[in-house]
Amino acid sequence: HRRLRTRTLDVRRTKMPMNDTFRWIVVVFLATHIPATIMMDSQALVPAKFVPKFARSLLEFHVNANHDPLMEFQPVWFKSLIAFELLFQLPFFFVGCHAFYHKQNWIRVPGIVYGTHTATTLIPILAEILHSGDIPNAAARAQLFFIYLPYLVIPAMMALILCAEEKPFGTEGDKPAKRAKAKRK
Repeated sequence: HRRLRTRTLDVRRTKMPMNDTFRWIVVVFLATHIPATIMMDSQALVPAKFVPKFARSLLEFHVNANHDPLMEFQPVWFKSLIAFELLFQLPFFFVGCHAFYHKQNWIRVPGIVYGTHTATTLIPILAEILHSGDIPNAAARAQLFFIYLPYLVIPAMMALILCAEEKPFGTEGDKPAKRAKAKRK
């Protein structure tokens, strides 16, 4: 009986808590966050003369359509979160896309740090949305809240899943990423 129990525990330790569906959600989330950060969020810090016209128009459309007071008025505390997004999160989006795509276990600790930091920053953002006097009505408030909500939920879930096990992609995640073979002539 004891031998059977030990085997069961060993199997549990090698399972992969990061299922492929959520892994692909993370890859797409990180990949789509790259242009959103560069074209939209960075405008809170980058002078307008350095921002392409189409990006300024896109931000203006977002602010008008979604009544986003954070991107419209850009309070200092919000700018400080954007600064960290540009300095820490933007590089992580590239690294994270690669690691999650290739199922690399080394992403565990950076992913936990990214996920907890990002989820934490969304608490004051969502609180501001819920209590801002600059949003015209409940429907607009709900719409904006649900636009921002995935930026809390997905990173928080990522952090929780990565905390669940030392090897989030099982033993497969210890192997180096496969690289495309160079064509030889």
